[in-house]
Parts: sequence; structure tokens; C-alpha cells
Amino acid sequence: GIIIGLVGAVIGFFVFGYYWSWSNGESIDYFINTVFIGTSYYQDKIVMLSILFDVILFFTLYQFKMYELCKGILLVVLLSIPVVIYLY
Repeated sequence: GIIIGLVGAVIGFFVFGYYWSWSNGESIDYFINTVFIGTSYYQDKIVMLSILFDVILFFTLYQFKMYELCKGILLVVLLSIPVVIYLY
């Protein structure tokens, strides 16, 4: 479940990154290097939006009664809270 949660966060990061890049006419490389790494102002917001993908994944798996996987995803979500607070 933890690995699925981490992969879900990475997928969420790239989904948001590609959407942001598409809507602003920039490349994903620009998003990663300039917006995420180069600026501390947006880091907490980007991490939070990436973790929202895990929340959707959690509720989807919960509907299918995959409780053990949900525990790992929930752990990743809870451990991301201090990261978001630190980046804030």
C-alpha cells in the first residue's frame, strides 16, 4: 500500500505538471526545474495537489474493500502533511 501511495503521489505530480504545462504553454521540464525546484513559493501547493491523487485513489480502493492497500495510502498521505508544513 505504501508503494502504491508513493507511486500515486508521483503520478499526481506529473498529471498536475502536464496540465499546468499545457495550460501555460510551457514544457514539463520548465514546470519541474523552474516552478517546482526553482521557486519555494509553489512547492507546498504542488506537493499538496500531488497527494490529492492519493486521496482519490484511497476512496476508489476503499469502495472495492481493499483495506490493506488503503492503510498504506493513508500512511503516505499522513506522512506528507509534515512535508507540506515544512515547505510552507
